[in-house]
Amino acid sequence: MQPHVAFFGQKDLQQCAVIRQLVRDLNLAVEIATAPTVREPDGLALSSRNSYLSSEEGERARCLSQGLFAAQVAFEQGERDSQRLVETAQAQITEVDQLQYLQLVDASTLERVTGPVDHPAALCVAAYVGATRLIDNVLLIPSPTALSDHELELVSHAINWQAAAGADGPRSS
Repeated sequence: MQPHVAFFGQKDLQQCAVIRQLVRDLNLAVEIATAPTVREPDGLALSSRNSYLSSEEGERARCLSQGLFAAQVAFEQGERDSQRLVETAQAQITEVDQLQYLQLVDASTLERVTGPVDHPAALCVAAYVGATRLIDNVLLIPSPTALSDHELELVSHAINWQAAAGADGPRSS
């Protein structure tokens, strides 16, 4: 018996993209489903690494999701300029000890997005808070009228998972 579906969390977006490409390249008969990032009530992405944070570091780490959510709100309000979206997030991400990267990438290929965001993209961040490296991301998905069939399929999976997850606090889309 072979699996039909493999589930991965959106927080590990880069891993999901590599696995998706592997499935395509090897023509495997398995669907890769991405579940939304599960978050603490304050918005911090759940991770086993959070246990390494002191309470003060945990408070500072919240700026990661706050920055991503600020860019997501700007996107939902019509901002499409990739640089301005990154700057919006960066303006909130001020409490980390070392920002490794904050990049807007194509949600499928992980190639850097420059110019207007007119296809599904992900704003991804990695940063150290204290000695702990944390990662997070949010999806930025334009209106369905601008999407290809493959992109519509990805959006459909994200929407279905959000509906199944219910309204249990903030999470990325």
